[in-house]
Amino acid sequence: MKRGFTLIEIMLALLVLTIGIVSVVGVLSTALDTSAKAREDLDVVSFADMVLNHCHAMEDWNAIPTAGNLALTDYSENDLNLSINTIDRYTSRAFSLNGNAIEQYTVTYNLNIQQVGTIKTITLKVWPGYRSSGQPRIFQTEIYNWNKS
Repeated sequence: MKRGFTLIEIMLALLVLTIGIVSVVGVLSTALDTSAKAREDLDVVSFADMVLNHCHAMEDWNAIPTAGNLALTDYSENDLNLSINTIDRYTSRAFSLNGNAIEQYTVTYNLNIQQVGTIKTITLKVWPGYRSSGQPRIFQTEIYNWNKS
C-alpha cells in the first residue's frame, strides 16, 4: 500500500487555498477603501467644525463678513483668511519634532455668507483634497443677531 497524496487531492487543496487568499485580498482592498473614505470625511468635518464654530463664537455679529475674507485661527494657532464666495483651498499643517511643517490634510471649499435682516446664513461646501469635482459635503448654519439696538 502506497502512502501520499494523489494529484487530484493536491489540486483540490490548492484550489481551496487560492479561494481563501483571493477572499482575504478582497476584504483587505475594501478595508483600505473604507479607511481612505473615513479619513476624507474626518478632514472635511474637521474643517467645517473649525469654520462654523469660529463664526458661532464671534461676539460681534456685525464682525461676520458677507464678502471678502473671514479671518480666524486654525487648530494649530495659525491665522487664516478664508475667502468668501470663491472656491479656494485650505491645507492644515502640523509640525514635526525638528520643526518642519508637514501636511495633515487639504480640502477645497466654497464659503458663502448671506445676511437677510437679523440672520446670517453660512453655507460651506467642502470637497476632500485638491479638486472641487464631485459632490461636496454641505454644511449650513444660521446665526441670529439678538441685539435689539
